[in-house]
Amino acid sequence: MSYERFLRAMALFMIMRAATPAYFFVFWQWFATWRTHRLPALLMMVGTFAGIGGATVTLRHMLLTARLAPPIPIRVIGWVLIVIAVIIGANADRQIGSQLRYFKPFFDPYGRIELKTNGAYAVVRHPIYASWILFQVGTFAVTGYVAVLIASAVLALGATWFTRQEEKRIVELLEDPTAYDRYRRRVPALFPRLWPRPWRGEDGLSRPHHAR
Repeated sequence: MSYERFLRAMALFMIMRAATPAYFFVFWQWFATWRTHRLPALLMMVGTFAGIGGATVTLRHMLLTARLAPPIPIRVIGWVLIVIAVIIGANADRQIGSQLRYFKPFFDPYGRIELKTNGAYAVVRHPIYASWILFQVGTFAVTGYVAVLIASAVLALGATWFTRQEEKRIVELLEDPTAYDRYRRRVPALFPRLWPRPWRGEDGLSRPHHAR
């Protein structure tokens, strides 16, 4: 496979990933139904991504028509972002394990999860989704395909909604639901803060950060 074909394939995969918000909308909107019908939930997931994937491949020539020409420095930055995204995503995935990766505790009426607040989860609350967005942006910087940029925006906007839906269920699976409230106040959902957020005491008043 030539380098150019590799870039096209990578761009198409990133465009397909824009199906994620559609899948999670259906999944969380009717979660009570999917929770007791695992096979239909699996078929719905496969059908959603297969449909979007088939449409993407069929319309690939049209989708990949509009293209910018990023200069070499931008392409290098894009590859750096992709590598960072892979590292963040792999680390976050390793932290939660296969049980949570496939939402198994969500389908178990007695399911419980352990809140992760270290590693990648100390930077953002949803590092796996954040790594997807970062990978998308990096792919756009490398390939210049406008459709990838649009797909990145769709994924980022969709993630701001479906992560909130996911968090509602996460709280229900914790031994101490208030722990997530404290975690949510301290750590952003998808995009890291560029500066520390003022610490707030029990009275809700801001406190200055002190060096330790």
